[in-house]
Amino acid sequence: MKKLLSFCIISITLLDVQAQQKVNPTIKIGYSSPKVAKDAGSTQGLTDQTKKVRKVTEVFPSTLGAKEKVGFTEYDLQTNGSMQRRILTNGNNVSVTWTFSSEAAPTATSTYADRGTGYAHYNGTTWSAAPNARLESLRTGFSSLTLDGAGNEIAICHDGNNALQMNKKTGGTWTTTPMTTNATNQGIWPHTAASGNWLYILTSPLDSNIHSNGIRNGYFFSRSNDNGATWLDNMIPLPMVDSVGHYRGGGNSYAVSAQGNKVAILVGDIGTDLTLLSSVDNGATWTKKIIWDWPLNNFDFAAAAMTDVNADNIPDTLESNDGSQSMVMDANGDIHIAFPVVRIYKTGANTGYNYFYTTALAYYNSIFDSLKVVDNIFNIYHDCDGDNQFGIGNLYGGSDVTSPGAVYNSIGTITMPSISIVSGTPQKVLIAYTAIMDNDTTVDDPSHITWYGASQFEGQNYRDIFVAVSPDNGTNWNPYPVNVSKTAHFEEAFVSTPEIISGADLNMVYQGDIEPGTIMQNNDTYDDVLKNLIIVQKIAISQLLTLSLDSTSPCGQSELPLGTKDIVNNEIGIIGLYPNPANNYVNVSMQFLSPVEQVDIQLLNIAGNKLWSQTLNGVKESTTLIDTKSLAAGFYIVKIITDKGTTVRRLIKE
Repeated sequence: MKKLLSFCIISITLLDVQAQQKVNPTIKIGYSSPKVAKDAGSTQGLTDQTKKVRKVTEVFPSTLGAKEKVGFTEYDLQTNGSMQRRILTNGNNVSVTWTFSSEAAPTATSTYADRGTGYAHYNGTTWSAAPNARLESLRTGFSSLTLDGAGNEIAICHDGNNALQMNKKTGGTWTTTPMTTNATNQGIWPHTAASGNWLYILTSPLDSNIHSNGIRNGYFFSRSNDNGATWLDNMIPLPMVDSVGHYRGGGNSYAVSAQGNKVAILVGDIGTDLTLLSSVDNGATWTKKIIWDWPLNNFDFAAAAMTDVNADNIPDTLESNDGSQSMVMDANGDIHIAFPVVRIYKTGANTGYNYFYTTALAYYNSIFDSLKVVDNIFNIYHDCDGDNQFGIGNLYGGSDVTSPGAVYNSIGTITMPSISIVSGTPQKVLIAYTAIMDNDTTVDDPSHITWYGASQFEGQNYRDIFVAVSPDNGTNWNPYPVNVSKTAHFEEAFVSTPEIISGADLNMVYQGDIEPGTIMQNNDTYDDVLKNLIIVQKIAISQLLTLSLDSTSPCGQSELPLGTKDIVNNEIGIIGLYPNPANNYVNVSMQFLSPVEQVDIQLLNIAGNKLWSQTLNGVKESTTLIDTKSLAAGFYIVKIITDKGTTVRRLIKE
């Protein structure tokens, strides 16, 4: 059953958060425990799964610009909050990185021993082959991509020993070197910025109980004037940020950007201030500004009794940034910030916080020094099915098998923005982000069985990638965000864009797959055919300017995700199961459009473990019986794999 939310008077104030209406705790919509950053899990046994070989570099259809599958990853958590910069453009050349792994049959507790930096490059004519291994010789993750003072690409990441590594590409060859940053503070999840020979790094500590300036899981800062060879400040607690507005920090809940001798840092998470530090002397001294003020100082989610602003012992609903903010400094040194605003409340001590579906995307510009609302999930243009309601699946919240939602660590229905500046007169501002779609959820449909995703849970929301457009340096915003991915029943998230765009196109990189949410955060079941794709999309900025004036631009999805024919029924033939539900046996009926050389029939449990298989040769029409007497009652998956594609069917054992 889905939740329908009417387009009535629902607003985000963006002004005085202390004047919020009080809510009755019984009408909570979502629930979450305090955020826990994820990195890697423990060792566990691996199952034997047959993987279909796909051409991951082929061009596939796109209604906007061009999409390219440049790689894949089994490790599907690209950030705990804010997206690092993972894409560089230089003329027609494009380089992208992502956190890569080819772990077999992954789960949330897999070791991902081969995890590291995935890399792809476009030389103006062709893309490099999709990588089947990381750049590094050791386990790493969460790289941040930039250029050093000599114009070399560098990707800085943390390793398995919780130190930082620098990958550098010189003359087409990558080398990996341990960095000389202070290992005592064990900074991980690095975000980096560079300007000339100056390099700036912002990290979280490995241990969430480590305090810096009184902040639990706080922030450490390093700066170098020789591209990271030596350090003027070496993993010092971030200046001017203390526990008054930031009781705790968070993994990836920060951003950094630099131009010339100016540098800016943005930090904040759910239930904290959103704080901007800016410097005009390469980080020697700083000025501080609160972009968003969380009204409860030193607020500890784990222990605080409730979100009670006026001490009347009634929980107050408060607006907060969601920890996935993005920032860019333009060539003039002006600062542009995008961050989602969510509504949350807490009812008592030692409980999680409650959150609402409402999310606004806010924008700040240091020129006019105020906030604007760029998008709101309840704006009427997000009503894609025309029923004057916004449909949200009944499993939006939750993160375990008993409440199998698909919410990211940043909880907003609009989240993970990546903000870019387009050079020119006037400057343009683009914000790419991910947002859930109206009524686009995993559903039970026998004609489109993979609409379940891989988890087989009904009611998980799919997300698309959007771009909001300002034609005049953030002064005004065109009225409609543009849905650029436009794929129904397919998940796109973790979008990253370049800081500065000097050409005619917006290039972006994001992750897409058939399953809402992630394995790492939502304990979702891995789909070994439609694995996590790394997608690069290029769209003409002139087209974005035009489409952002068109009220139909937020919708218009296609039911053929990435042009992948084998996930839609009847593209390779008619596949049926009967009886279904089954008791002692089930027949698998196959009628192919043309003869296939080989058919692999597999019976899998809900975790993706193969229980039975059979191979047939030279099949046009056939029926195969599977003995199900020994199976426990519940859901199972029957997978038909051919050289023409793969079809999946759900089986219920009574």
